[in-house]
Amino acid sequence: MNKDKLFYKLLLTIAFPIMVQFFITSSINLMDNFMIGKLGDEAVAALGIANQYFFVFNLIVMGICSGCNVLISQFWGNKDIRNIKKILGISIIGGLIMSLIFLGVAQGFTEDIIKIFNNNSIVINLGEDYLAIVSISYIFVSISLAYGIASRGVQQAFLPMLCSAAALVVNIILNYILIFGHFNMPALGVKGAAIATLIARIVEMILMLSFIYAKKHVLSANFKDMFSFNFDFLKKTIAVVNPVVINELCWGLGMVIYSIIYGNMGTKSIAAVQINMSVQNMFLVILFAISNAACVMVGNEVGRNDFEIAKYYSNKLIKISLLLSIAMGALLALSAQFILSFYNISNEVYNSTWYMLIITALILPIRFINVLLIVGILRGGGDTSYVLKVELITMWLVGVPLCLFGALVLKLEVYQVFLLVTGEEMIKCVVSVMRYRSGKWMRKLIGDMQPSS
Repeated sequence: MNKDKLFYKLLLTIAFPIMVQFFITSSINLMDNFMIGKLGDEAVAALGIANQYFFVFNLIVMGICSGCNVLISQFWGNKDIRNIKKILGISIIGGLIMSLIFLGVAQGFTEDIIKIFNNNSIVINLGEDYLAIVSISYIFVSISLAYGIASRGVQQAFLPMLCSAAALVVNIILNYILIFGHFNMPALGVKGAAIATLIARIVEMILMLSFIYAKKHVLSANFKDMFSFNFDFLKKTIAVVNPVVINELCWGLGMVIYSIIYGNMGTKSIAAVQINMSVQNMFLVILFAISNAACVMVGNEVGRNDFEIAKYYSNKLIKISLLLSIAMGALLALSAQFILSFYNISNEVYNSTWYMLIITALILPIRFINVLLIVGILRGGGDTSYVLKVELITMWLVGVPLCLFGALVLKLEVYQVFLLVTGEEMIKCVVSVMRYRSGKWMRKLIGDMQPSS
């Protein structure tokens, strides 16, 4: 098979199920927002604020699992199953530790967490109800992520897709029943959405583990397989994972700062931002899929020392992403008004959200390239430390200051602040492209790891 055919086969095999899974995950969030949107602006704001806490947790666990997946992808290039299982064990331990920490904080300081973002008493009460219940799901999410992301690293991405699809169905059905009180059930509103999400996450994890261990999956490791690593192996793994976790955390904290700033601009502002984020994520699923596939494809080739093919795949991925981003941006701009027609929101929230969606559509090609390079190609190539530097500098020295300046000094409208913050993406794009063209991002990380004899 020539390299063109192999490229497209790998891209479809890895990216398509990831794309479907991201679409499903975004659909869960969008359906939550759509159904909760029927309850008014305060309910939308409460859900958005409570999910900011999950957002930070999810980023840290995703960082742990994604950092481990850089190594899993390179080990898979050498078909080193024994070390893959050890990395999986480290991923599970890290995720569970973080889930317990975030669960404990959520249960002990629920009201304080919501107050960080908004002081509206209705929003605080609704947010408390949601967060107290949904935080229990973090344990199940961490386990699902560890196995799901590792499955992508060994080019078996259909499994997490199927489990997420089942979770979506469960979530939608239970949302319908529990939020509005159908089938003689009490109308629980925001609490109902939280219960539905918790049950869906439990179902997702049970299915994931059942499929992996029933079918003798590559990842069907026992306790000894996963936790037989020595301190030197752990230390080298952490050295790779740490920059990814810090990267995700700093980016996530920056996004939380944005939300705090928007939230303090008023309930209508945070509601508009929340709807915009939910809608735009639906249009970014292809990007997320391609970038995750890029991390695996590039990592596999770097792991087997085939740097020429890694560069060839990367060039092809950039061209495809540019074309797709232009198409997705046009589709978002054309469908923005139709999408917003489904929300029961005030005219002010409607107008602000529409402007933000148009801005998102225009900036989409730059965002596509940034995520492809940072999350996909550079990270998969082993350049995790440089990626961390790019994220830290652009977000904390450009994006956050611009957001503060626009909101607190210039007193701009929320969509105008949102436009100002896009300057971060432009600078990030220039720096990332320069790094890619230098070729210094291809680094084999597993060369001095413990042999699997």
